[in-house]
Amino acid sequence: MSKNIDPRQQTIRDMVKEFAEKEMYPVSKELDQMPEPRKFPKELYRKIGEVGFIGFNMPKELGGSGKSHLEYITLVEELCYHDAAIGLLCAVGELATFPIIHFANDELKKKYVPDCATGKRIPAFVLTEPNAGSDAANQSTVAVEDGDHYIINGEKIFIMHGDVAEIGVLFCKVEGKPKMSAFIVETDQPGWQARTLKNKMGMRAATTGGIILKDVRVPKENLLGEFGKGFRYAMTTLDSARIGVAAQGVGIAQRALDESVAYSKKRIAFGQPIAKLQAIQWMIANMATRLEAARCLTYQAVLLQDKGERFSKEASMAKLFATETANFCVDRAMQIHGGYGFIGEFSPIEKLYRDQRVLEIYEGTSEVQRLVIAGNVIGR
Repeated sequence: MSKNIDPRQQTIRDMVKEFAEKEMYPVSKELDQMPEPRKFPKELYRKIGEVGFIGFNMPKELGGSGKSHLEYITLVEELCYHDAAIGLLCAVGELATFPIIHFANDELKKKYVPDCATGKRIPAFVLTEPNAGSDAANQSTVAVEDGDHYIINGEKIFIMHGDVAEIGVLFCKVEGKPKMSAFIVETDQPGWQARTLKNKMGMRAATTGGIILKDVRVPKENLLGEFGKGFRYAMTTLDSARIGVAAQGVGIAQRALDESVAYSKKRIAFGQPIAKLQAIQWMIANMATRLEAARCLTYQAVLLQDKGERFSKEASMAKLFATETANFCVDRAMQIHGGYGFIGEFSPIEKLYRDQRVLEIYEGTSEVQRLVIAGNVIGR
């Protein structure tokens, strides 16, 4: 079974494997088991940026590598095969920079994107609030005009890299204007109060923050795009990001399958490898079939994106199916491994089990994806 629909993909897989063996595996266990409060792995993040992974599909003129979306999705899939939490470091850097590339003016692009693309500065996509998660338009954070600046007050929660971000693409309402807007905020100023959220179930290497904004000053020229278009910018960004999350799911599911096949061939029970047992064969058959379908949906969505065609429905389908497939495959892998899967000392299954669970939550829950799909199929 070939994983590739384009020969360039295999080159990326080989490159990621080499990087994983050199830079990821030596620190993977430590980053996952680090005591609270966790520390963001800045050194590793810089290496991911320096090797070109964060800016993989960003424009060359802005410091990126100019690769296709398919190539980027392959990169994310392969990184998450080796360690999903470290793969997420790369994905969040791309997510947070996407709206700057696509909606900011040239001056802001040149000012912020190169450092984000190369890992020199850590960006965050600052959207979610305590009462505005799936209902993203229900923003309570407000910007008030004050001379040449806006003064922003509010609270954000569950922000990937929000505890260490040096640049935030912040979504909020502007006083006197009915719809959400977006600003680029430099975080090294009074009033930006960030903390690391504790006791994450999985994806521990990529830390998550809560942010309090108290009279944070933002220059008017840091408005991203146009007033009142913040919601559209956020949703467009999330459409693209959902394909990335689907790729995360594919990578995790592939690892779960590979570990299960290898284990079933060497594990002896009732005098033979358990791979000869029909119960195990059916589990592996179901895993392989769902994985193949998840990969096809993911690649279908990203090929539409590379063609410049609409892909919102396909992105939601890919995210929904691939993330639920990751859940299914890791659960079956746990069953196949038994106690050797449940105890992290013996296999990566325990970590895969924890890491995959958030895929059905962030960038739009599975329930939100079903709403998006239904809206496209039935009509709004």
